[in-house]
Amino acid sequence: MTLLAYCKTNNGNAVKRIPMTNPVQNGLEALFLNQENAFRAGRPNEVAFDGDWNPDEDELLTLVVSQEVANIIAVATGNALALPVIDTAHFEAENIRALFTVAGNDGAQRLLVQRFTGMQLLNRKRALLLHENNFRELTEPAFTLGASLCCVVENGLIKFDSYHNLRAIFELTEFYQEATDADIDAIAAHASINIAHLAAFKEEATQTLRKLIHKVMYSGVLDQHTSQEIQTRAAATGLALVLDNGILQVPEDKALARQFFRFLDDSLYEAPLSGQRYVTNSKRAI
Repeated sequence: MTLLAYCKTNNGNAVKRIPMTNPVQNGLEALFLNQENAFRAGRPNEVAFDGDWNPDEDELLTLVVSQEVANIIAVATGNALALPVIDTAHFEAENIRALFTVAGNDGAQRLLVQRFTGMQLLNRKRALLLHENNFRELTEPAFTLGASLCCVVENGLIKFDSYHNLRAIFELTEFYQEATDADIDAIAAHASINIAHLAAFKEEATQTLRKLIHKVMYSGVLDQHTSQEIQTRAAATGLALVLDNGILQVPEDKALARQFFRFLDDSLYEAPLSGQRYVTNSKRAI
């Protein structure tokens, strides 16, 4: 089992090999397999990630392997000894985002991936090393391994439990995009809605609002329901929407505009007993 590093530098992304002695390499195999067992333990259910909720304790989230990850798989499952070796003299400059290894046999291989951060570089700290009954300061490049896996890649899927940790390694914007100004222009041109002051709306649109707009655009909800139907159903959740000549008016107030698009995204919920409205980050059908 070979320890590999995924590096992201100004010169591009690269998979590099970390040279180790045989005893260390043998110990790493057991470490990664134990971490895989802990990662999977008690989580038999896998649910496709849609950007809206965190997994329950018995679940892992999944994403279809992106082109970036597919490239890593192709390189890592080839001849590992032919990979470039990490520059040990300039270890910090390698900008390592992940440490990983390949487990399994041909046809059933999987990547076991740890997130790597600058906090794991010991040469950034005043680390002391025992040598002949005395401690000396560690001056050589050194790092610690992660305590757990960030994800497992197998069968065309990335399996993970934290979107925050995963996006620190891989580019995930294709899965969780924000609306551009052109996208906002497009949705503003839809026959069902009106944005009164479009330029100001785009100027003030936050990241959260742009993500909601992007999801609403590609959900087709405005084509699947009439303006009157949307107004009626919104009223049932306590959200009052204004219709002008059959056209929904997007609220000018920023908080109300977010509620408007949350409703269209099915992420505004009214509790049946208390009547309290909530923002929900789960769309799992039950």
